[in-house]
Amino acid sequence: MLSIYKKLLSQYNFKAQQLKKSLNWLSFSRLLFFGLFLFLGYRSTQTGHSLFIIGTILSLAAFFIVLKWYSRLERKVIYYKALAKFNSNEIEFLETNRSPYSNGKEYEDPHHPYSYDLDIFGEGGLFSYLNRCSTSFGKESLAQGLLHPDIKNIEQRQEAIAELKEKVDFRQQLFAQGSLHESKASDLKKLMLWTQSKGTSINTVLYYVLMIFPAITIGSLVYHFATDSDIAFRIFYLSFILNLFIAFSFAKKITSQLSVSTSVTKILQSYKEQLRLMENENFNSQLLQQFQHHLKSEGQTASVLLGKLASLFEYLETIINLLVSVLLNGLFLFHIHILYNLGNWKKRHALKIKNWLQLIGEVEALNSFANLYYNNPDFCIPAVTQEPSLKGKQLGHVLLRPEKRICNDVSFNEQRFVILTGSNMSGKSTFLRTLGINLVLARSGSVVCAKEFSFYPFDVFVSMRITDSLQDSESFFYAELKRLQQIIQYLQSGNITFVILDEILRGTNSNDKRNGTIGLIKKLANENTFGIIATHDVVVAELIKEYPGYIANKAFESQIINDELLFDYKLKDGVCTTLSASYLMKKMGVIE
Repeated sequence: MLSIYKKLLSQYNFKAQQLKKSLNWLSFSRLLFFGLFLFLGYRSTQTGHSLFIIGTILSLAAFFIVLKWYSRLERKVIYYKALAKFNSNEIEFLETNRSPYSNGKEYEDPHHPYSYDLDIFGEGGLFSYLNRCSTSFGKESLAQGLLHPDIKNIEQRQEAIAELKEKVDFRQQLFAQGSLHESKASDLKKLMLWTQSKGTSINTVLYYVLMIFPAITIGSLVYHFATDSDIAFRIFYLSFILNLFIAFSFAKKITSQLSVSTSVTKILQSYKEQLRLMENENFNSQLLQQFQHHLKSEGQTASVLLGKLASLFEYLETIINLLVSVLLNGLFLFHIHILYNLGNWKKRHALKIKNWLQLIGEVEALNSFANLYYNNPDFCIPAVTQEPSLKGKQLGHVLLRPEKRICNDVSFNEQRFVILTGSNMSGKSTFLRTLGINLVLARSGSVVCAKEFSFYPFDVFVSMRITDSLQDSESFFYAELKRLQQIIQYLQSGNITFVILDEILRGTNSNDKRNGTIGLIKKLANENTFGIIATHDVVVAELIKEYPGYIANKAFESQIINDELLFDYKLKDGVCTTLSASYLMKKMGVIE
């Protein structure tokens, strides 16, 4: 992958540099045509000669054409720079394992069944590792895919992710288009409020009546050029002034639309290009084809319709330029024409915008999972089972670099519940997170860090990171009890759940902790729950005698070799036989 990213980085940097040279020429041409417009305009006012007037109009038209050309070319430069930046980020990510993308801290919820405990969000979390979304609704879709996945469509999502994995250009282009302009929450809120607000459109009959006046203005001007008639010029002059008064009478309606357009015009252009990419790509997977189907409306595509809206908003913004506004409204009642078409667009299509943007978000989220697969081709697509079970071969932690990753086999088919023992630092908590994160990924339709993985789409409930709450006046111990109560109540509601517990009841004495742990495991056994618990207390592992068909004992061992404590982080059958705390305390001089 590194070689491909480096090749693309070089390619896109070269394209950006070539386009910048063309921009310099267009910048000079733009200045030239504007200077010509000023000169010919001045001469036309002095002489009134028709050639100077025509020249003034043509030079102004040429100026706007070059201005539009320059704007498009400038956008291309920014676009290729964004593509280059994406590949640069991927190179850095593969080399350092550090993600430059949003970590989704805003989605963190300590009360969620697993997101806080498994470090899904925040610095160094799973979200930042996956996230390749350039829009806010893409990040929202990715977060919801991890927190509340649609487990009924796991296999459809797997198919879509596998297809997107190979579409490197499409994935990068979709990201680049979405990253050209920052989509602020306030801007999106304005857009959504605009779609839901009452229309400020112009009555159709009134609109066609008003369009008579520009026809008179243009007609009299043309007649004046053809005959040199002074009367025709006076009619042109008077109708020009009248048009300005008419346009001014609609200033309030125009201004109300302008408050939206100045915020969203540029991001609408980005969304339009993202939609166009999605519409034009050749997809084979059922889910992606469904998305494409939803992007068609009344014989037109979403990108065309959103492009029209962006153009209407952009044209509306020309009212800010006084000179341009006077010319366009004096001649054509331009902004009334735009206001009328904007109102019509809003009536027919405004309520579709939210769905279009959500589809962009869905594809961006799938692209994030596809990027994970592309960067890790040795990861596997999990098999979904119809009956509750979970089995993994060479299961590893997604967030660890391959050279540091220790993989283990795991099975919850024969026995449903594992008691995991091991000394401090032996790898118990890392293994629990390995299991939990891979199960979360599998439920989302993603590939997982394993050679083979089969699973039932369990609900997942984890208790690993309990914090006390000063705001709720809760101690650490009471907060943990509430968490365990939540788990039991959830199980008793009939939810088929995989439970992951790490060293529970740390806020009480050893005997109380042991009795509580044993009591909880018996409760889970009565509910026939799938899950795993890590503990230092090897006495707890004796429960296998009482539940031999339900409980399996697994352990992480350590060895002391040449006065050094060594861990191999390999999962073994049975109960841990070595302890490390006292050895480490002696080693560090804490105790004698």
